[in-house]
Amino acid sequence: MGAAGAGADEQARRAAAHVERLRRQPTTEDTTARLDAAERRHHAWSAGAEGERLVAETLGELEAEGWFVLHDVHWPGRPKANLDHVAVGPGGVVVIDAKNWSGQVTVRDGVLRNESWRKDRELEGIASAAAAVAALLEPAVRSTTQGLLCLVAQDQQPQATTSGVTVVGRAHLVAVVRGLERRLGADEVERIATFLRATLDGARSPVLVTTADVGTPTPAPHEPPARARRPVAARPRPIPRRTHRRPSWSRRLLLVLLTLAMAGLIGFLGMVVGLTVLQGMADSLVPPPAASSP
Repeated sequence: MGAAGAGADEQARRAAAHVERLRRQPTTEDTTARLDAAERRHHAWSAGAEGERLVAETLGELEAEGWFVLHDVHWPGRPKANLDHVAVGPGGVVVIDAKNWSGQVTVRDGVLRNESWRKDRELEGIASAAAAVAALLEPAVRSTTQGLLCLVAQDQQPQATTSGVTVVGRAHLVAVVRGLERRLGADEVERIATFLRATLDGARSPVLVTTADVGTPTPAPHEPPARARRPVAARPRPIPRRTHRRPSWSRRLLLVLLTLAMAGLIGFLGMVVGLTVLQGMADSLVPPPAASSP
């Protein structure tokens, strides 16, 4: 089983190495800005790793009450992402994400905010993670899976959000999980926990069950999940040929009339020009009148 905070610790080590490389570079405005950003990332990953370890320690209180807790395991279908904690017990399967945020955290009208910043994306991520874990289970127990966001440094009473994820401070975490309605028997809990430990803590992230698998047999919790079907490439639709529509009889008649009118106009203009030319020629042939003698 993974160690709590192991993934965040690895990211923190990489961020620290990046900070050291930037510190060795010549000081410029660009380097200073990049160094500040790298130091913030290092601090965030370090705080996250410490927060995961504190939450894991808190969840340890449940193990004497029939709960199994997994730490830092794969996120199904996302090879580069992990789940902080997954607890399996009488109350079902709980996917827990630890957030070691500073500043004021509030939940109002189902909306989570850290200071003035909405945290919708974080809640949606936890809901997606819970759905991914549920997709690995047999249909009868999928509904027992839920997501929970634990605020490591906040004394937050449990509050529901519009995403379906409950937000709670670490001091109240055990009480919330312990107070869940009993949904699973002891044998089911052990079987699901064994399956999830083997599936989520393996060498690779498990394939996420997709809608393409609806209607296929779902594996029991002690069996490995079926591989998702490969999507079948859709055949390209033939490009329809362009067809030239013949004009209607009324349009053809209108074109004929317009053509005749243009021809008549051109003929009339030609006749006028011809008459003008002939008149000029005639005038030039008539001799001027003789001048009278005084």
